Amino acid sequence: MPTIKDIAKYAGVSHGTVSNVLNRKGNVSAEKIKLVEQAAKELGYQLNSQARQLRSGSSKHICIIVPRMDRKMYNELYSGMEQELKKAEYTIELLCSNGLQYIEERVLNKALSSNPKAIIMVSSLIENKESIPEETQIIMVDRYIKGFSPNAIFVSFNYEKAGKEIAEKCVRDGNKSIAILCEDIRYTNNKKFVENAARVFKKEGCYVEVFSAPDPMKFNRVFDVLDSPDPFDAIVVMSREDVESIKMAHRYNPTIKLPNIYAIVNKEIGFQNVNMYEMNYKLMGRHIAEIVMEKEGLEERNEIIEDGCFPIRKTYHFQKEKTLQFLSVKNPTSRAIKKLLPLFKEQSGIDVKVTEVPYDELYKMVSKMGVNQETVFDLVRIDMAWMARESERIFRKLDNNHSIIKNVMDRILSCIPEEYYSVKGEKYAIPLDACVQMLFCRKDLFENELIKREYYEKNKKRLEIPKSFDEYNKVARFFTQKYNKQSPTAYGTTLTYGRSFVAACEVLLRYSEKKSSIFDEHGKVNVMTKEMQEAFQSCFESRNYTTDEIHQWWGESSGMFSDGLTAMNIAFSNYASHMLHNMNSKVAGKIIFADVPGENPLLGGGSLGVTKSSKKVEECYQFMDWLYSDEIAEMITYLGGFVGNKNIVNNAAVLELYPWIAGIEEMFKKGRRGNEQNQKRGFDEFAFEDILGNALITAMSEKETIEEALYHAQEVCDNSFNKQIEYH
Repeated sequence: MPTIKDIAKYAGVSHGTVSNVLNRKGNVSAEKIKLVEQAAKELGYQLNSQARQLRSGSSKHICIIVPRMDRKMYNELYSGMEQELKKAEYTIELLCSNGLQYIEERVLNKALSSNPKAIIMVSSLIENKESIPEETQIIMVDRYIKGFSPNAIFVSFNYEKAGKEIAEKCVRDGNKSIAILCEDIRYTNNKKFVENAARVFKKEGCYVEVFSAPDPMKFNRVFDVLDSPDPFDAIVVMSREDVESIKMAHRYNPTIKLPNIYAIVNKEIGFQNVNMYEMNYKLMGRHIAEIVMEKEGLEERNEIIEDGCFPIRKTYHFQKEKTLQFLSVKNPTSRAIKKLLPLFKEQSGIDVKVTEVPYDELYKMVSKMGVNQETVFDLVRIDMAWMARESERIFRKLDNNHSIIKNVMDRILSCIPEEYYSVKGEKYAIPLDACVQMLFCRKDLFENELIKREYYEKNKKRLEIPKSFDEYNKVARFFTQKYNKQSPTAYGTTLTYGRSFVAACEVLLRYSEKKSSIFDEHGKVNVMTKEMQEAFQSCFESRNYTTDEIHQWWGESSGMFSDGLTAMNIAFSNYASHMLHNMNSKVAGKIIFADVPGENPLLGGGSLGVTKSSKKVEECYQFMDWLYSDEIAEMITYLGGFVGNKNIVNNAAVLELYPWIAGIEEMFKKGRRGNEQNQKRGFDEFAFEDILGNALITAMSEKETIEEALYHAQEVCDNSFNKQIEYH
């Protein structure tokens, strides 16, 4: 392998320059970074991150010890840790003990020889006898091992609760004779689980027998269970693989009746067997990674994760088959719901017919609905910007005393503001596809050392996620090949302004950075302000750094970002899935999500209400209940839509696919769309956005100057809003 001296000679630079480039240190010019990287590449030099850490004197090396990786739960545990630790440039060494103590003693010695910052272990030891350096943190998972240092951390699911709840269900299902299959009963998770399950069984007068064996020998013990002279009604096991072992063994003796099987399994997307008790090991892995990355010194503590539960699938009283008519804007959430509706029909007998229309067509249809005008639709999705004007007119008030409405409201993310479902203190709807503007950037570009150096040389400041729109446009210019031939992307950003209400979102986002209200001191709408002109000018500048093609909708802009044509994209969160659903996405795994510049994002999406014309209120409530169930909300999100169920933000499988959902709560708290005062006075937010957006489109088309377009917009605002204020 070539040395630093070889690279320096080949590149024609000093040893120190090569060292700084390879270790990401010092102030090296973009030109020299290119020379060193090219020389290293041509000479076949590779510097791994562990070597870099050793040279810098820091340790970001982690060892993970598990019994075996063909167990789904350990695979997910590792995956959850890896996702978080890799982001922070930790190196990870995975070691397997095969569930045998003598092998684990060897792999523990191997782990210690690499001087890791932490060793995370699902241990097969009963007691540790190795000397552990004080600087190495031990994190025990599920199994508490004696003999480690006092500052060792123990993280586990609540196996006492799991044993009790599985046993209670087993008894409710009518089982009287039960076998429990597990590994060594001395492991703390097995011990707690078995003791609490056995306590329930004995209390209920059931016969229970425990079959334990080392993990490699459990398949043999399955035959002992199935060959028992007195057949068992049920078998309780502690992994999905044990379930498969039972089914496999049964194939060799199909004449006996297969007992009912109850198991602890890893939480996965979608519904599982009702007898499978789910624990979210991927979420546990993320939590352990956060512990490792804590800046303060780690201290001894025990953490019990209260996550385990049986999956719950909603059941409904099946009456005569009925049909609900549902009107919605065509978007990722409506498409996801349509894919899942056959299940709702099977469960309830209710056939939901979805009519999807474009946004502007939906607005026209909703505007024609009135108190005395019948509509064929039972359920209507309206934009949250229309709530103040339309909800009282077309929707029934939700029955706050109804058990379903109480349950649905309890499941809604607490950060989703009342504007989505309440007007003047009365509830008319539930949030459907609530969303918020977010900034998405290319991680591979913003963290590239050469690109960062080139940006500094051009702008005399570091390349960072932009906090203001002035910074945003500077970064966008840098990543636009028209202004920087070295840019890896054709354009710096996206701009969505093909329709009036879409264009208004671009303007108001920039306006809100400078000023919070569109009303003057007299309560009149005023767009003839310095701040509004600056917002328009900012949109004009951003247009220089994007394609000439005018995007009508955020899905188009997200598609452009997905194709790798631009470095940044501002979009509403419910359209962000477009960036990954493209089979040829160039940005999968390379996305940073952040606050929009100015940190005053607009809220978007809509709400679902029951029309005054509907005679099927109970059926509509059942549909709302189904939408907000954990299972369906999870599947809708997984398919690219979004329902504001509060458990989604902690769903590790969803977060792995759509990482920005982890930040959506904080974004919602900062978001706005109008304000409470606008709601109380019945201000038509949508009409105002239509006026403002048309002004931007007119100015962008160069039919009028910015000043002229705003002047004419002010005239329309005066006639539409301000005369009413003068009258009152």
